[in-house]
Amino acid sequence: MKINRLVLASTSRFRRVLLEQSGIQVFGIAPQCDEDAIEGADPLQTARLRAEAKAMSVGIVHENSIVIAADQVLEFQGRAFGKAEDEDEARLRLREFSGQVHRLHSAFSLAYYEADRPSPKLLSSEVITATLGMRTLTSDELEAYLRTREWEGCAGCYQYENKGAQLFDWVDGDHTTIIGLPVLALLRELRKLGINTLTQPMGPWDLEPTPDA
Repeated sequence: MKINRLVLASTSRFRRVLLEQSGIQVFGIAPQCDEDAIEGADPLQTARLRAEAKAMSVGIVHENSIVIAADQVLEFQGRAFGKAEDEDEARLRLREFSGQVHRLHSAFSLAYYEADRPSPKLLSSEVITATLGMRTLTSDELEAYLRTREWEGCAGCYQYENKGAQLFDWVDGDHTTIIGLPVLALLRELRKLGINTLTQPMGPWDLEPTPDA
């Protein structure tokens, strides 16, 4: 089975940049699912289920494709956190996280789409976790960071790859997991399917094993 292209089921520029920096060229499509309505038994399962729902929801494609989808859920003291609605909520979140440890569960899923057919096949899913120790922030530091607007659209109300790095004492996990798409694990799964974007940057690729029709 030939795979003609890779599709990212996301409008996130951060995830697209991560892929392109790693040599993965993708076509972006917004997923058609209500991720906020999906809740698992714990934050880790929530991240996985949301990534799977995104991967299976891009609709009909016109070339044989592998769809890549991702989701990230922050876990703090057993609770799951998504994106803050406004600056006041972001302020409360960062005050809670200040001087504490939290975890980021970054999930990805791969789905196979046959050209012009409506039924995709979920191929694999994985969740990678990073643990982060935020230093104790002063009020001036917290307000200065809020003014950067980096909290917008981010599960932790920060962008670790930018000024958000100044909020932390230590991290345990690779930076791609923290940003929201664990690239090393993704590349490994793609290679298992016969897609090596180092030796063959562009398709078509021979999919291994071939999904059931």
